[in-house]
Amino acid sequence: MISSVYNYYLSTYANQHVSKNDTHKKSELKDIYNSMVKSSRKSPLYKIENSEVVQKYAIDLKETARAIKNVAASLSDRDGTIAGFTKKKASSTNPRIASVKYIGEDELSGLEEGEEKVPELAIHVKNLASSQVNVGRFMNPEEKDIKNGAYSFDVAVGDYAYEFQFNVTNKDTNKGIQDKLVRLINRSNIGVYAEVVSNDNNETAMRLESDATGTVGYRDVIFTVSHDKKSDTKDAVKYLGLDNVAANPQNAHFTINGIEKDTISNTFTVEGKYEITLNGASQTENDIANVGIKPDFDTIMENVSELIGVYNSMVDLALEKSDGSYDSGKLLRDISSMAKLHKNELDAAGFTVEKDGHIKIEESLIIQSANEGTLADNLQRLNSFKNAMVKRADNISINPMVYVDKKLIAYPHPTRNYPNPYVTSRYSGMMFSTVV
Repeated sequence: MISSVYNYYLSTYANQHVSKNDTHKKSELKDIYNSMVKSSRKSPLYKIENSEVVQKYAIDLKETARAIKNVAASLSDRDGTIAGFTKKKASSTNPRIASVKYIGEDELSGLEEGEEKVPELAIHVKNLASSQVNVGRFMNPEEKDIKNGAYSFDVAVGDYAYEFQFNVTNKDTNKGIQDKLVRLINRSNIGVYAEVVSNDNNETAMRLESDATGTVGYRDVIFTVSHDKKSDTKDAVKYLGLDNVAANPQNAHFTINGIEKDTISNTFTVEGKYEITLNGASQTENDIANVGIKPDFDTIMENVSELIGVYNSMVDLALEKSDGSYDSGKLLRDISSMAKLHKNELDAAGFTVEKDGHIKIEESLIIQSANEGTLADNLQRLNSFKNAMVKRADNISINPMVYVDKKLIAYPHPTRNYPNPYVTSRYSGMMFSTVV
């Protein structure tokens, strides 16, 4: 079960962008621990079904709450004012070529006196940075071309070398051996991804691709596959053809404002202001991506949409059909109660609270308030709602199992009750196993 839930986490959330708000000071972690202690001191003893559905739901709750907190933190100014909603947003006129994120120091819109102007960039991409690909020898998957015995091969990635050993028996086939080695390499997490591919003749071969892109210094390749001649094992490289380089790695080549550039990665920073990600090559000389800062109102609308979007994602999670393992109704009541409490303020600010708990942005009303000079007041109303969202997200992060169906075993003793922070932290979105 633990493997299934871990794979669910990796496939669903692991590739998401890590925010700078995901790092915490020691004092902040201590506050979280104290909150867990306080929560567990007052919590009854429950029996919770240790099922895959429950664990996945806890992960969904935890990650959705984290998204709410990260967005809210990115839109919060040091003094708690609405200035966070006017933080700069970078834009690209051609995301097919390049996408962009603003990473400037304070990210505040409007220039202070003496502040350096954020540059505008014109990006033309000649080619993207690419990884190294090795493709082995294609073989009949049902036959066995390798003799019985002990085999090994070495994979050198940068300055590090890794040795892999395996045995071949009478029961093995070419495809079985390839599958075995693919699992062995991928589990080792060495920066090379392996898979089995097939050709038009239904023959199979191993394909190795580097996680990294580009080349550094004198190296033409990112990894090499070889056999140590001093080893007592047989040479697997000769049989499998793992040293065959099908595609060499290359750097990204592009121009910024007409100046030639190259990088080993398709993601890089410019002048500490932009994080650029190259997505595709330009098709013509005039096919460029212009990067710059969005106008103030566009920035505000994007920030507002991002905040409402993460709130609605929590409502979507609560509205999912229950299979009896969790109480989506309680989650929906707790989440939508925040919107109902601020309903009058939100309606007046151009945000409609719908019956199912979602919030709809009435852009025309926000534009009208901007023209009438009341936009700041409306953003202040939204700021109050944002603060309420953070408090609710904190509670969900501390103990997401509040929203899971469970059996009450015993109430806490009114005078003698020992706090146990691990009662709730065990179910706080972490993968766990009861086998000890």
